Amino acid sequence: MYQNYREIPSPLQTIWEILDDYAATKTSIVRAALRAGAFVAVTAALVGPYALAGRTFPAAKRPIAKLWFRACQKICGLRVRVRGLAHTGGPTLIAANHVSYLDIIVLGALTDARFVAKKDVAGWPLFGMLARLADTIFVSRERRNAACDGDELKTALKRGEKIILFPEGTSSNGQNVLPFKSALFSAVEPRHVDADVVMQPVSIAYSRYADGRRLKGELSDLYAWYGDMTLAGHLMSVFGLKGCVVDVNFMPPIRPAAFPDRKSLAHASERAVRQSLLVSHTGY
Repeated sequence: MYQNYREIPSPLQTIWEILDDYAATKTSIVRAALRAGAFVAVTAALVGPYALAGRTFPAAKRPIAKLWFRACQKICGLRVRVRGLAHTGGPTLIAANHVSYLDIIVLGALTDARFVAKKDVAGWPLFGMLARLADTIFVSRERRNAACDGDELKTALKRGEKIILFPEGTSSNGQNVLPFKSALFSAVEPRHVDADVVMQPVSIAYSRYADGRRLKGELSDLYAWYGDMTLAGHLMSVFGLKGCVVDVNFMPPIRPAAFPDRKSLAHASERAVRQSLLVSHTGY
């Protein structure tokens, strides 16, 4: 008798579910204020020792930086899950997709590397100062300066350093990967790169909210920072949210010398990151 019965949700039940979903991702002003205070306190406590270490005891810089990155992850409610291993065998150019300024604290805690950022970042309040202290390599958006920027990256790689590059050139909503700009790979030009230099593709996915829901559609904007979003407003929103899961996948290193040119190298790394990102958003 009830074989073909199908329950139809009442209008009140539907409204309740919508409001419940909204409440779960609504920014808490109290939580935001407490976390903002914690961020300022941690930064103020560590920036002095970090700056001093840079002048007197450089070996202490990395442990202090890692402590700051990990503290900021806790403050922002980020739970990082890692697949694969960061390459540690020599000079490495890490090529990652770019979703948010939060990528910095995620990758900074996992790798001993210098970041590459646009020159605009150097002038940002507070974050510009922190980027300069961290020996960030600032590059120009203008194509005419690409050669000079590439030389600075090459010099760092020749010293055996590890560099984190966001080849999309900008951030996105994190659901897909923007085309990698091959000009940014000039430091690992296959015809001229040293044999010991490798490039490692890395994907970053802000995949699930604290309650287990996938961060897709409008929910992706809770942690993705792109377009005309303001930094201060978005950061305070992040402070007020419950937190999320971030999936980071370190893929096998690629030898640039095995490619005919930097365009094919850029395409190969872009494909690897795109495929990995798809897996992170659809589930393992």
